[in-house]
Amino acid sequence: MKNVFIDTNIWLSLYHFTNDDLSQFEKLKKMIGNSINLIVPQQVYDEIIRNREVKILDALNNFKINKPSYPAFCKGYEEFEKLNKDISSVINSFEVFKEKIKSQINTKELPADKILHIFFSDIERNPCESYIKKAYNRYRIGNPPGKDNKYGDAIIWECLLDIIPEGQDLYFISADKDYRSLVSEGNMNPFLVHEWTNKKKSNIYFYSNLVGFLNEHVKEIQLQDEIDKEQLIENLCESPNYQTTHGIIASLNNYSGWSKTQVERLCNALVTNTQVRRILTDSDVWAFYLTLLSNLKTEDSLNTATQEAIDMLEEANHHLYEEEKSYHEAEIADALEAHYK
Repeated sequence: MKNVFIDTNIWLSLYHFTNDDLSQFEKLKKMIGNSINLIVPQQVYDEIIRNREVKILDALNNFKINKPSYPAFCKGYEEFEKLNKDISSVINSFEVFKEKIKSQINTKELPADKILHIFFSDIERNPCESYIKKAYNRYRIGNPPGKDNKYGDAIIWECLLDIIPEGQDLYFISADKDYRSLVSEGNMNPFLVHEWTNKKKSNIYFYSNLVGFLNEHVKEIQLQDEIDKEQLIENLCESPNYQTTHGIIASLNNYSGWSKTQVERLCNALVTNTQVRRILTDSDVWAFYLTLLSNLKTEDSLNTATQEAIDMLEEANHHLYEEEKSYHEAEIADALEAHYK
């Protein structure tokens, strides 16, 4: 039986899953107690409850529709009345649908809520109060994990060190960069690996997403949309030309709900692949990255590639503004010259 730990950020990512992927993920529940020993520290469960609305709000950020503003001359066309009526009808239907969604958010009846309830309703959660002092001490002396004067990750880590029997391996799934290597983001922080192997006399296997773990160990569960997203990101990182980049961006626009790790990889594609970077100001590429990065919160801890991508957008935006300003100034100058001739 495999000892498996799924971090808070992975559980919360279920709110971005499609119904098909949620149905696939639900299959994991039947394996708990048979081939899977799922470890759930109380700290993780509390973080899920505490951050649920934040994650849902993140998903709702782009869930809106606005009525167009018509130029006055449009109202003289015979098509205007019907078009305006049809659009108003669509907006009304949308608002009714949105209210239904909000109602299910309040009653915790979203598809992801139901899956979380299925998993946590009868699973034992490991108390964490006794690990607070140890977590605080390790954070104060500078040992990972932990950041920004917060040590919830350290509480979880101390809990795992204590409850997993010596000699047993752990499969650790987290998108939190506090657990990751600074040099190789696909690997775990070497300090934590060293600590684990020394204290537990066993191995710890690190995965930054569910897809990686499931593909290796639970092949009967296929999160197809998540698999497709991961493949598209990989394709964008390796895009050999502008045409391919435009095609990949078009496919990426079919998805939403990017995890923090996925955002970082998409930004890395922009920063490191010239076949993406050089066409940043093309309308489709620009719109994709602007939407992707506009949802990031200012208090989020950003990796280097993400920060560089934000800087590139700001620089490009300033350049576009200056170009447009120069164009209008030239137009005014030409008009004045023509006037005084």
